[in-house]
Amino acid sequence: MAERDRVYYARRAAEELELALAATDDHAAEAHRHLQRAYLERALVGDRPVPVDEVVG
Repeated sequence: MAERDRVYYARRAAEELELALAATDDHAAEAHRHLQRAYLERALVGDRPVPVDEVVG
């Protein structure tokens, strides 16, 4: 993953955290916290490998 991608995901994580803290609706706050964790994880470890279906036969 390129360094600029990690920076993008870190910024998005920060934005989602701000939105979660500012949310007045519990469901919206939870959704923003979920997105914040996903963006933060991606910024820290990069993309997860996508499994490719193996064709047998």
